[in-house]
Amino acid sequence: MEYKLIDRILALSNLVGHANLAYVEADSHLRIASWNQGAQTLFGYSEDETMGEPLSKLIPISEKALLTCTKTQLLNRAHVNNKGKKIQCDIFYTPIMNFKGEKLGVAVLAKDISKRLKDKASLIEQEQVLSDISGFAPIGIYHVNLDGEITSANPEFAWMMGYETADAVTEQITDFATQAFYDVEKAEEFMFGVYEAEEVTRFRCRLKRKDNSFVWTLCYAKITWNASGRINGFNGFSIDISETVRAEEGLKNANKRLQMLSVVDGLTQVPNRRKFDEYLASEWKRHYRNQHPMSLIMCDIDFFKLYNDNYGHQAGDDCLKKVAMAVKNCVHRSTDLVARYGGEEFAVVLPNTDAKGAMIVCEKVRTVVENLHLEHKKSTVCDYVTLSLGVATMLPDDNNSADGLVGLADEGLYEAKENGRNQSIQKSDPVI
Repeated sequence: MEYKLIDRILALSNLVGHANLAYVEADSHLRIASWNQGAQTLFGYSEDETMGEPLSKLIPISEKALLTCTKTQLLNRAHVNNKGKKIQCDIFYTPIMNFKGEKLGVAVLAKDISKRLKDKASLIEQEQVLSDISGFAPIGIYHVNLDGEITSANPEFAWMMGYETADAVTEQITDFATQAFYDVEKAEEFMFGVYEAEEVTRFRCRLKRKDNSFVWTLCYAKITWNASGRINGFNGFSIDISETVRAEEGLKNANKRLQMLSVVDGLTQVPNRRKFDEYLASEWKRHYRNQHPMSLIMCDIDFFKLYNDNYGHQAGDDCLKKVAMAVKNCVHRSTDLVARYGGEEFAVVLPNTDAKGAMIVCEKVRTVVENLHLEHKKSTVCDYVTLSLGVATMLPDDNNSADGLVGLADEGLYEAKENGRNQSIQKSDPVI
């Protein structure tokens, strides 16, 4: 029995030594009777220096506390050892009792916790730094758990989402996917990216504010793991890019306006010569592929120079505007194009139109303009403004071209003028 007890004591002593714990025993008079290597390291005294010395003299526990000790106690004390080094210790002390319950002395177990406290202080400091950064950061920062609940958020994210405080966000957003995204498909795309790829970067989307309005954001997300290595949610970061989006929209609209201005005649507000050339070329290629006929009307205001000389350039501009609108109102298909070809000349592109159909449109244009009854006293063919028109139809193939269609319609226009004006002359490709 005694041998077993000795073995257990030796085993315990080895464990204490390997754990770098200070172990000290004192007799009933509180004189040191045992002092291990750990005690020497912690308190700075060798075993020879301590034997028989009062325990309270070398260890920061009062004599009264040691004398009255009836059960295990714990103290957390700062101690300056004999090397002048300040050490923070956890000190356990307990009475040594015999089988009769008599107190034979006191045992002390102590450990240096300075590093642990330093690490803890450093951790607290880092947490404070992170808290300060999160609170001050101009981006929304938040954490979402596996249940979709926002468990933490910074003030910027609360402001971005229209909530009074960060606490209000964590209390009220309990399903991130359905409550935080303005567009359902974007929510699905984002959540899939997070849990499949384990991160999302530069994800542009609209987040839904508390009042159901939206804010444009650039979102990032990164999966997080718990201590056991299991995914427990993700950290999210959102940047408000509403101003950027508005600027982009403004720039896009400005570009559209500039593009429109580049292809629209400023006076008559119908497409200009540039647009006409581009459209005719593209339609010619399409009709070449599909082998459908296309037609073109070229028309010119009769004696327009005399009109300007008689009524003035302002009246001439008004005349051009009214004629342009009249011609435009004569065509109704989205594929038809009315353009100002130059000066007082207008062109009408008629896709998928044969010669018969083109002539009907041509005569309609001539009649409608004449029926505007725009006074023209200097005209020798009518008391009102009239048009001379040439209309041509072709089936695009390797033997003709878009320029040839324009030339053919021009021939008709020239003949209309030569034959007395205020009339339509039709010219067709022989194969039509």
